[in-house]
Amino acid sequence: MTYLHFILLYCFRQLNGERSIYSAFHILNGKKSSQSIQDSHLFELQPFFLSLPSLSRDYFDNKVKGLEERQFIELNDDSKAKVTVKGEEELQRQAVFFPSKMNGLVYGDRSILFWKRLNLLVQVISNMNQKKVSYYPVQRSRNVQEWIKSFLKGVPDRELLGADLFAEIHELLSAHDEVEDPSILVYRLTGFQDYGLTEVQTADKLNLPGEEYRFRFLNLIHGLLSKIDHQKEKYPILFSLSTVSSQQRNLTLSTSKTYDLYKQGYEIEDISRIRKLKVNTVEDHFIEIILTHDGFDTDCFIPHDELMKAASVMKELGTRRLKPIKERLPHLTYFQIRIAIAKAGEKNGSPQRA
Repeated sequence: MTYLHFILLYCFRQLNGERSIYSAFHILNGKKSSQSIQDSHLFELQPFFLSLPSLSRDYFDNKVKGLEERQFIELNDDSKAKVTVKGEEELQRQAVFFPSKMNGLVYGDRSILFWKRLNLLVQVISNMNQKKVSYYPVQRSRNVQEWIKSFLKGVPDRELLGADLFAEIHELLSAHDEVEDPSILVYRLTGFQDYGLTEVQTADKLNLPGEEYRFRFLNLIHGLLSKIDHQKEKYPILFSLSTVSSQQRNLTLSTSKTYDLYKQGYEIEDISRIRKLKVNTVEDHFIEIILTHDGFDTDCFIPHDELMKAASVMKELGTRRLKPIKERLPHLTYFQIRIAIAKAGEKNGSPQRA
């Protein structure tokens, strides 16, 4: 079983047959839809959001077929996967790395930009120290290149920049509280006349399967970003490299517009009319807001005692499917039940391997 087989099997167990296998596909791809963001929260698959943005549907289907052929999962006509007893045993038996520091919903977009900026800045400083002004930039993105130019304009003493950045990286990697080989990142950095290794080359050099290396790299980057966020004064250069605008974070733009109107005092029906959206679509936005804003007050949508009743029913039935909960609580609207499900998901932290 390959590493991606393991990840998919874990995802299908979390989905528990309540979503199709393509929910996992969209989460791994990082699809910016309310449904994918909600599913990431509700089924505790936050680590894997945007972990494989280039994953093709054909490759995904091939991996799923492999799990089915090994009798680790059973697929029904709705493309929903049930993990078999054999599959559960395989999950428990596999002594493989689990990316416990990853959280794609928080760090997905940031990690991509952070890495590109860091890689280019190291190259720029290295060539700058050698008085080299003509070279092929390791990052071709015009936005990343312009950002680095803007960043350098604000640096008062460029001669100290290299030493300061090295000190921050060395301190951060040395203090990282998870035993992870810094070479996972360092081998890929580019310097003066010394291009970093590719993802595939680094995996080969470290004798790691390519799929596993991908998750180890993201796990390291996400862990570093978490530490930078908590100690930004200690890592000012790295913190600058990690900052992104609100538009670049993992929230759909449409939901942000809905939230802005809500904060201005508009209710769901008003927002639906103003934005010319279906009420159901606006309700989708509010579910996403609940999941991404800790402590969002939902009393105006569902009384607290009803919220507790729904939570109790979910626990008793062992499901987050709307229909069985609605059958037990017919007086609640589907939107209110979805809020209760979202609030239950809000309490979940990053999953650990069972």
